[in-house]
Amino acid sequence: MATGFREKLGNVGRNVSDGLSPYLPEYFPVAWKLGLSISAMIVVGMAVLGSVILNSQLERMQAQADKFGATIATQLADTVREPLLAEDQFNLKILLSNLVRSDTLRGAAIFDRDGQLAHLAGESPERVLITSDSKKMRWNGSDGPLSTYYVPIQVQEMTAGYAAVTLSGKGIRDALTQARETIFTATLIMGCIAIIVAFFVSRRLSRPIHNLLSAASAMSSGDLNYQIDERRNDEIGKLITAYNSMARGLLEKGQVEKVLSRFVSPSVARNMMSDLDQISLGGREVQGSVIFADIVGFTRLSENMAPDAVAELLNGYFDAISIAATFYRGTIDKYMGDCAMIVFGVPEEDSEHLFHSISCGVMIQRLIRRLNLYRASRGLTTVEFRIGINAGSMLAGNLGSRDRMQYTVVGDAVNLASRLSNMANAGDVMLPEALVLHANIRSRIRARQSGAMRVRGKSEPLMTYIVEGLHAHSEVLMEQRIAQFLDELMEEPLRLKNA
Repeated sequence: MATGFREKLGNVGRNVSDGLSPYLPEYFPVAWKLGLSISAMIVVGMAVLGSVILNSQLERMQAQADKFGATIATQLADTVREPLLAEDQFNLKILLSNLVRSDTLRGAAIFDRDGQLAHLAGESPERVLITSDSKKMRWNGSDGPLSTYYVPIQVQEMTAGYAAVTLSGKGIRDALTQARETIFTATLIMGCIAIIVAFFVSRRLSRPIHNLLSAASAMSSGDLNYQIDERRNDEIGKLITAYNSMARGLLEKGQVEKVLSRFVSPSVARNMMSDLDQISLGGREVQGSVIFADIVGFTRLSENMAPDAVAELLNGYFDAISIAATFYRGTIDKYMGDCAMIVFGVPEEDSEHLFHSISCGVMIQRLIRRLNLYRASRGLTTVEFRIGINAGSMLAGNLGSRDRMQYTVVGDAVNLASRLSNMANAGDVMLPEALVLHANIRSRIRARQSGAMRVRGKSEPLMTYIVEGLHAHSEVLMEQRIAQFLDELMEEPLRLKNA
């Protein structure tokens, strides 16, 4: 039964909510909800309290009136006993007339033993109910409610008749009206005060919620430096502290991930930071492509340069290599002195990893030639790169020791790319014949045969090719990105000068 009542109450609540929803705004602030709720509770509480007090006052006044009426009726019965027995009509009339001169008493009467009216002064009912246990009657007179109280006139053991008095209910009605107006006025005043106080309090209570909303908006937009300065010793204070701690943790995590992405690929950095407990040694076999881009004659060149000049040179050229790798979805696996290793299809799968790796190799050589012209015009040292590319099955994963590991790729395909890089000439992009003849590649690139070469670890000579370019559409996209890089490079000194 209780469950059924709760279900009915829930259905009523839903029906009321559905009925009011078209008239309510889509956004309703918490401060308004709290203010209206508190105000409604106070007003309803005042109304209920006033109703209880009013009913209690009415019952008390009515009880006092009933007691007074019964007392007057008893006194009248004692007074009229002798005149009634003597059948002194004149004396009875005078007694009754003198009694009704009061504004409170509206009538006095004597009824015979059968309850029929015998003598009357003022207003009275036509008869009384002798059989009734209650010796009072409620009825309406000419100007409002009246109450008649009657008691038997006892002569020894016999009832000679009944004496009755009628009291007006106007005093009680007027007092009730006045009390109702007073309670209504007090409820109205208290309701207005309650609304003002409730909205003031609700605004103070909802302020930290607005702060949390602003903080959440800032966090969703990427601003993790937003902190809530308010200090409270309640549940909201704990929530604020938890938010600040979470924001600091996310900021630190983002900073660590940003720094880590400079040493490993961004995707590897994200995977590491997303589940630190799962970082362990191991790998999986994947299909990918790899580039080795090596500076020609770097050892001899670096012997005649200062360390900071060497660092400036490497950073400038490696920046160009990074631009090309990013443009073709490649990942810088590592920098090994003057050599850069770039992988494609790892760790993120790429069905076009082979074409992207070849395009990246061509773009690197184009960038190096343009960069050399730029550096030569400013009297800076220039270098040339030789590039080897290969694709195939390789092992990708965290390799090393438990204390120090690195995400990289290893395997025969990787080794061959490194050896092709060592055999290539300056400015060349070398790759094996199998890749040039690949069905997805041969119509998309322009390559010339370089000749068969002996490769360490291979029993048969390896036919190699030099890539000279790509098909027209890919060339256009590549040249646009190269031009953008050079524009940014030339704007950099101007920004530094203006700064």
